[in-house]
Amino acid sequence: MKMRAIPLLALLLAAPLYALQSEAPPPPPIPEPEPLPPKVQDPDEQVLPEVNIRREEDRDVEEYSINGVVYMIRIVPDVGPAYYLIDTTGDGNFDSQMQHDQLAPVRPAHWKIREW
Repeated sequence: MKMRAIPLLALLLAAPLYALQSEAPPPPPIPEPEPLPPKVQDPDEQVLPEVNIRREEDRDVEEYSINGVVYMIRIVPDVGPAYYLIDTTGDGNFDSQMQHDQLAPVRPAHWKIREW
C-alpha cells in the first residue's frame, strides 16, 4: 500500500510545479485613463455677488446681484421672518420664497395625538 502512495504523492506534488512552468497568456492592456474635465473656476477667480442693503419703512432690503443683474432680494421685516424674492428664470420676474417653503416639496406629516 505504501508503494502505491509514493508515486501518487510525487504526482500530486509535481502538478503545481508543472502548472507554474507553463506559460500564462499575457494580461490585457491597461486602457488609457480618461482626461479630467476642465476646472469650472479657480477659487481665486470666483465671482462674488454684490450686495446692496437699504432700509425701508419697516424692513431691511438686501439686493444680491452679479454683473449688475439682480438675481435675489432678501427682505427682513422688523416683525416676522425674513423672506426672499428670487428670479429663477432670469426674466426679471421675482418669485416669493418664504423660509418655511425651503422644505418644499417635502411636507412633514402631522398626526393628532390628543384632543381635548
